[in-house]
Amino acid sequence: MDRSRVEGGVPLTVKLRLTSTSSGRPISGGEVRLWHCDGDGSLAGSDANGWVTFTSVFPATEAGRWPHLHFEVAGRPAAQLALPGDACVQAYSAEAYGESKRNLARSSPADALRDGMSLEMASVTGDVDRGFVATRMVGV
Repeated sequence: MDRSRVEGGVPLTVKLRLTSTSSGRPISGGEVRLWHCDGDGSLAGSDANGWVTFTSVFPATEAGRWPHLHFEVAGRPAAQLALPGDACVQAYSAEAYGESKRNLARSSPADALRDGMSLEMASVTGDVDRGFVATRMVGV
């Protein structure tokens, strides 16, 4: 199977590690919901080490919006997971992303903050051919 394209986009694995802001310890069983412009959203629970993993596609971006995903830990306000510009430039070189390359040139990470949500910048590794992995520690 050709995994270079999934649901019309470049594969993206999102890994969030939930940790207690008071003790720094991993949070086991914390429920996280993730959604973005190319998906309906998923719900997953964190493992014993606090990690929760989602498999999706690199999100497209709208004009005036920085590329991001929304996430929500059960019982907490929703936040945004922003993606770094260098990873976005690579992803948007793929044919599936149409206007996203142009939209990226007209936006900045500050655009993701306009709706008042907190912003978490992900660390991203990978490439268009193998897919990307976005990782972020999330204090709860």
